[in-house]
Amino acid sequence: MMAAPVWAQSITAPGLIGSAACAGPGEATAPVSGSVTNVSTTGVTLLSGTYNNLFSALRALSGDGGPTEFVIQYKVRNARTNAQAATASAGRITSSNPNLNASNLPISSLAAKTAYVYTVETTASGFGEARPLLRRCFMTGGTYTPANESGQPGFVANTTSGCFSISPRTPQDIRNCLCGRSRIWNNDAQNTAARAALGCAN
Repeated sequence: MMAAPVWAQSITAPGLIGSAACAGPGEATAPVSGSVTNVSTTGVTLLSGTYNNLFSALRALSGDGGPTEFVIQYKVRNARTNAQAATASAGRITSSNPNLNASNLPISSLAAKTAYVYTVETTASGFGEARPLLRRCFMTGGTYTPANESGQPGFVANTTSGCFSISPRTPQDIRNCLCGRSRIWNNDAQNTAARAALGCAN
């Protein structure tokens, strides 16, 4: 019996969401809530929740003598190079406009198989990129063609085979490749748990 050709071993991964995809600072919610959904090879949808009286919360964080208005921005950056991939404005938070409205931002034209970080930031003094109001990690999906799949010469389980043969490789690349498989384990409960633990996108 002959092994399948390498091209037949391609795995199309939908991407990663959550701390498993972080390449740098971890996730944070302080004080805004939000999430990442619909991650694909080149796109994602970014969500942030409503925050009533965000002005008071930011004034409390900035302390006496701090800013009295807060320009809010949504940003997506390449987590490894810090290059900005997308930005959108959420307006100004002031005493007369104290609330942050919920947002649903579809983003496209991202690079495949790339780790990104989504932040909600204010440009006010003392905040910025170093102190975001929300930080979420994700990695776009893509197609991997790893060598040494099961049944091929050189196969060594969980080491140099399959998704572990990607070079150069990072933990995010391996997870994203594994997430591209419909099954990691034969047992349904194990498979569901493993996909959840890896941060696989649904």
